[in-house]
Amino acid sequence: MVETITPVVYGSRARYRIAVIVHALAAATAGGFFGAVLGLAGMLLVAPWGTTGLIAIAVIAGVYALRELVGLPIPLFDRKQQVPDWWRTFYSPVTAAALYGGGLGIGFLTFLGHGTYVAACATAVASGDPVIGALLGASFGLARGAGAVVNARSMDEEAAALRVRRLESIASTRTPQIVNGLTCLTLAVTAVRTLL
Repeated sequence: MVETITPVVYGSRARYRIAVIVHALAAATAGGFFGAVLGLAGMLLVAPWGTTGLIAIAVIAGVYALRELVGLPIPLFDRKQQVPDWWRTFYSPVTAAALYGGGLGIGFLTFLGHGTYVAACATAVASGDPVIGALLGASFGLARGAGAVVNARSMDEEAAALRVRRLESIASTRTPQIVNGLTCLTLAVTAVRTLL
């Protein structure tokens, strides 16, 4: 998907910039909306749950830290697919960029590589606060949507594909797993320390 949002596909840097902005804003908006829904769901379930909620966050974050750091086989609840490619041919380029951003921003509608988002979603529910949920979700969506910036200097499809392959090679290293594992571990430790 990232290779489809490039200056060469959009015909100019100006149209590309518009597409990237629309894509990132759609991802942040969709992520924020989904996070707010999770926070609202928690509120309807009478969260925050005090000690129980903090234990739940610590356990979920701890389990996903183990998934990332030692390979514990824990599911991510993702769709295991990217956004539909046909959107690019059926819709206008800017509409397709917005749809791609929306799908990525929600997170579970596409492929997830790490469990950090699951832990963040659990935190949104346990907070019982739609604003906290929206902030968590929007942050995730914006980070995912901003990924289209990597092709800002790609003026042909070959260069865009090369950048994507480089990103994929970085993603296949242990570094992203370690970073995400440590992030989950930090969340777990923070929840436990809050209990003490």
